[in-house]
Amino acid sequence: MCRPTNSTTSLPHRPSRLLLTHDSFVFNDDHKQTQEHSTSNPYLHGLGGPSLLSTILTVAFFVSLLFAWEYVAFLLISQVAHVDPLLQNKVNRQIIARHVAVDFSSLVYCAYLAVTYRHACRDLLHASPFGGVKRADSMREEDFEKRVFRYHPGAQRLMVIFFVYQVKNMYDSLYWDDGLEFVAHHILAGMAAWGGMFPGCLHFYALFYFGFSEISTAILALLANFDPQHGIVGLDEVFPKTKLVLGGLFVISFIVCRMIVWPYVTYYFAKDTLRAIKSDSRLAEGRRGYLWAIFYCCAGLSAIQILFLYMIIVTGKEEIGKLMS
Repeated sequence: MCRPTNSTTSLPHRPSRLLLTHDSFVFNDDHKQTQEHSTSNPYLHGLGGPSLLSTILTVAFFVSLLFAWEYVAFLLISQVAHVDPLLQNKVNRQIIARHVAVDFSSLVYCAYLAVTYRHACRDLLHASPFGGVKRADSMREEDFEKRVFRYHPGAQRLMVIFFVYQVKNMYDSLYWDDGLEFVAHHILAGMAAWGGMFPGCLHFYALFYFGFSEISTAILALLANFDPQHGIVGLDEVFPKTKLVLGGLFVISFIVCRMIVWPYVTYYFAKDTLRAIKSDSRLAEGRRGYLWAIFYCCAGLSAIQILFLYMIIVTGKEEIGKLMS
């Protein structure tokens, strides 16, 4: 008589292919197999997803695509270089191409994916950390497993793109000598996204941290063109109104995304993560190390938001003072 198949080792074979569409991240046979082999945990199919090889191939493809798009942007900017002497400098055109084609485009796409797949974390929209819940079945503590361990195709797709951006951005930081702090940031952010894919968890929250929260960062990427250290010296004098508008949009988006929504989401993230770490769920096996790491990483980033807000206020006062003078 044959032994019964172990549900933890009989996941269907994943073909190696480029992951270019939503369907590339959907494996409908996962749920069917789980129902046939597992009676203890309805979220076992959360262990599924694209293969490691497919993910690596896709990352390499999109990183190459970013290099190509950056070069195309550089050529397009070169066509309008006559607008101002600053644009006639090749290095200045490269800087703008980097911040627009790589940084801004990637972050906008991440935010777009988060908006597209917002239904996957819709329970957050119905919950309130201070006054119970608006809907009885939203963000219940006993449902932490599905929020921490359940697989979401949209979140997996978002994390692939976010990881691609971190790879390209780390290369750019080294090439442009941005500083070790930027390289360290890209490494940590990339590790956070990779851990969400392999071993895989927290897809429910990935949509906010890797998508929605990056709306303010996308605006900051455009504002970086005016930075005297990482942008173009004198660009703020040529386009002062553009810098003012971008600065205002960044402040508003930062306050909304990082100072209002971030603490709200992090409240539930911390509760679910700690509950998962302390639980005896077999889905937590092999993932507790990542969960602890991402918990402390999020705590550190949350504290940094306060520092960023202080820096924004100081910089804002300086810019207003310049305008007044």
